[in-house]
Amino acid sequence: MITGNEDDPELREAVAALQAGARSEVHSRRVFERFFPRVRRFFERLGYGVEDSEDLAQETLSRVFSQIGTLQSGDSFKSWVFAVAANLHRNQGRWRHREKRDAPEVSLDATAEDGTPLHEPVAPEASPAREAYEKERREALARAVQVLPPQMGQVLSLRIGQDLKYREIAVVLQISIETVKAHLFQARQRLRSELGEAFGEWVE
Repeated sequence: MITGNEDDPELREAVAALQAGARSEVHSRRVFERFFPRVRRFFERLGYGVEDSEDLAQETLSRVFSQIGTLQSGDSFKSWVFAVAANLHRNQGRWRHREKRDAPEVSLDATAEDGTPLHEPVAPEASPAREAYEKERREALARAVQVLPPQMGQVLSLRIGQDLKYREIAVVLQISIETVKAHLFQARQRLRSELGEAFGEWVE
């Protein structure tokens, strides 16, 4: 029996059917609708843009569907999904590092042959004060998480972004529960120092 879905019988049924080899559009859609927003938020919390986060969430679930037959009885499906996402993030990080290392530098003042700037500034969208404030907080948190050590950032994202339990985070990242607790404590201390009390609720 696959664990981690006891509070959602429909999801448990869908996962069991897909694992058994059924290729039901209804079951696939049910899993997708449950997890796509959460996986997308996971990548956003790690500092990816909206479009990249959506692409990576799509790729994560594509891998989940293609590999679901490898899920072992007794495993938490939710933990396994985020393990797939975490692995994709690690691979993406290595690719980004190579791309950044090999890419030629381009000046912000550089222009194309027709004189068009290669880097156009993005005009901010008009929004209510509250929406702007929330957006600022999300961006500040994403920047702060990005400068954390990679594993610490992943632990924090899984905890505050996906509300995974310590044990589930340990399974996803293949580390001990004590390491999870230590990472969370250190990450919260750093973020409180970096972001201030106004952002405290984000790191509780």
